[in-house]
Amino acid sequence: MKKILLALLMIVTMHSYAQIKDTIYKQELNIEKPTGVAPWTSLKLNNHPAKFQFAVVTDRTGGHRPGVFMDAVNKLNLLQPEFVMSVGDLIEGYTTDIPELNRQWDEFDSFVKQLDMPFFYLPGNHDITNQVMEDLWKKRLGPTFYHFIYKDVLFLMLNSEDQRLGAGHGTISEPQYKYIEQTLSKHPDVKWTLVFMHQPLWHQTDTRKWDKVEALLAKRKHTVFVGHEHRYVKTDRNNGKYFVLATTGGYSPMRGIEFGEFDHVAWVTMTEKGPIVANLHLEGVLGENIITRTQQKYIDRVSAKSPFQVKPIFLKDKKFKSATTEIKITNDENVPMHVEFHERFSWDLIGILDQSKWTIPPNSVKKVKLTVKSRKRSYEKPVKIIADVSYDFENADNNLKIPYSYNIKPLTNRKLAALKQKIKIDGKPDDWGKLSQSWTTDDKKLNISFDVGYDDKMFYVAAFVDDKKVVSFGEGHTWTQDAIGIIINTEPKQTSAMSLGRAWYKNEVFVPITPATEKVKSVIGRKLPEGVLVECKSINQGYFVEMALPIKYIKENQSENWESLRFNLYIDNLDDTDVTRYWWQPNWRGTKNIIGSGMFFK
Repeated sequence: MKKILLALLMIVTMHSYAQIKDTIYKQELNIEKPTGVAPWTSLKLNNHPAKFQFAVVTDRTGGHRPGVFMDAVNKLNLLQPEFVMSVGDLIEGYTTDIPELNRQWDEFDSFVKQLDMPFFYLPGNHDITNQVMEDLWKKRLGPTFYHFIYKDVLFLMLNSEDQRLGAGHGTISEPQYKYIEQTLSKHPDVKWTLVFMHQPLWHQTDTRKWDKVEALLAKRKHTVFVGHEHRYVKTDRNNGKYFVLATTGGYSPMRGIEFGEFDHVAWVTMTEKGPIVANLHLEGVLGENIITRTQQKYIDRVSAKSPFQVKPIFLKDKKFKSATTEIKITNDENVPMHVEFHERFSWDLIGILDQSKWTIPPNSVKKVKLTVKSRKRSYEKPVKIIADVSYDFENADNNLKIPYSYNIKPLTNRKLAALKQKIKIDGKPDDWGKLSQSWTTDDKKLNISFDVGYDDKMFYVAAFVDDKKVVSFGEGHTWTQDAIGIIINTEPKQTSAMSLGRAWYKNEVFVPITPATEKVKSVIGRKLPEGVLVECKSINQGYFVEMALPIKYIKENQSENWESLRFNLYIDNLDDTDVTRYWWQPNWRGTKNIIGSGMFFK
């Protein structure tokens, strides 16, 4: 009797399920059809049962911009995807300090817990850089790579940091490859395979097993999503589409959509024919062909050039009415180069050019006069000159103009003092007396005093940061704690004045240091020049740093009769949970860089 009742119950249940399924999936439209024409295009609703939508957030770190990621969370709750994927770099990381790592993870978790839908974690190089960080990931989040299937679509979440080699050195190790091979083997007939990881391994070398992973993927319909480069690029590759996403609050020059530099989430609609990708710019909606590989190559080729040399204006005194300088334009291509100048309004200065449009013949140089005039007594706010550049390359999109922008204003002619006293690099201010330069941050939180000078053997820097609460734990990247960064360019005057600090100050001596730093090195693993000495110590409700750079190094970059160098420094201040960065002169890598700022002359 019980068996009969159970059978009847199963029949009723199955019948009810069939009705529910029919109601959910068919979603029949009840509408009275008129005789003849009707005021609609069709009644075939776009509601296929296999179709679904999800979102992908991308890099939040590498110098995150507070508030952007949370803005994305709020907007995702408005859009209501079924779930949200990630491609890593969720915290700043790069430390072995457990309390600090837990603080960063707690902060990030508090963001994604506000989502109305599931969030799937994935590690980037900022999330797993060392064994301590990997162990903490596993304690808090479990596996570093995994998979799931939803509506016959395989989601493969990979760990490009499985050997903890850092940025630009992602890998797929043998154990992870075996997992991937087994997973793909178990699910050979899924409708589509979606792969997520952090680093674009196809842009890198020595990635261990990535080539073999691609060989497996080539046999099936697949799409790959990554982050890491903070710049959007879509590539057709390996019988699939590969997307390098831009940022969701991570560091970015933010030059705009034309450069693939913007904040967004990827909105993916899964269909029978594969995924449709719409990029939800946090200020709009963009299709998948924002930047293609062909466009990227054109942009990279043109952007890598330095076709303009702007001669800075240095004042002999504090008075200024007007001055004429020049912009040298170099076309080193075998095709014509087109330049169109624009001026952005400044309350203090006006820039006047010979003419606004130029065509520079192949392999030639043109010098253009620029007159800078004062609108009033002040000349603090620079005038911005923008030059839109294009070339007549074959098969190039000549409508795509690459902008170069330069902030120009009269600059103080700073003198570099020859020091009479002997300086000992020990992190103590005893040798210096009163430091000649002073600077207060715009928010009045910090006072900084510093000095520079030289003798026959060394160029010296000394700086004191007046900070009543110094937070320094030494481990990991300096930008997650209280720190000072010293940047010195020793190239010839004009080259130095035009430096944009490319590739994290590749041509500069760059020293980021905290009071707790034990071994000082340059950024991104680069070695400091031979003979550099640095010490930084906490003193008197703040910290003091000393640095010495061999004059020999300066002479190698200029000549025996060296005459100048360019100098800048910044302060990172950890206040409660966020780090604020303050610059003495505008960041050379940023949009506010002023040509020639920070120059010192013998």
